[in-house]
Amino acid sequence: MNDRTEEMRRAIARAALSTFCERGYGVATLEEIGARVGLTRGGVLHHVKSKPDLLRSVSDPYRRALADLLLNARVDDAPTDDQRRQLLTGFADVILEHRGTLRLLANDVSARAQLGLSDQWPTPLGQLAGLLAGSQATELNQVRATAALGAMIQPVASEWLTLDDAAMRGELVDAAIAVIDGRRNRTGPPAPATDRY
Repeated sequence: MNDRTEEMRRAIARAALSTFCERGYGVATLEEIGARVGLTRGGVLHHVKSKPDLLRSVSDPYRRALADLLLNARVDDAPTDDQRRQLLTGFADVILEHRGTLRLLANDVSARAQLGLSDQWPTPLGQLAGLLAGSQATELNQVRATAALGAMIQPVASEWLTLDDAAMRGELVDAAIAVIDGRRNRTGPPAPATDRY
């Protein structure tokens, strides 16, 4: 494959990710994607097999990076504060590098369904939460670890925040640590626990 063909495939993938995020995977068309790079639908299909294949090509790098993070995680059971911070920093790196894909997978049910992730989408995140909490964690600690990941995912998956510098990455990690530790800013005493069910 020559450099020009490879560059066109990368351009199509970038256009596809933008289009999928803006319009939704189910609504986006190959014609729209092609128009962004000066190709017809047939021109796009010359470079990719199908729309589902194109979706896989834009989601696989994120999924591989997350799998690599989990595979290479070295944490005790239960992790130390430093190990937890290191793991969350690695997660921040992954989601910031693959921000568009995270936005797509977090917000587009049809994209997850096409990839067969409807039931599996949380699995890698559940594994990550398990590493953060440890196998002997209480239910409260499991909730906090899961909420900590959400505290990182939500800002990264939103379009309206600029998160392009190291200080903001550090803030994401600090916010997640605060959730895990149960730290919160309060102006008064905690609300009493109530049974709602």
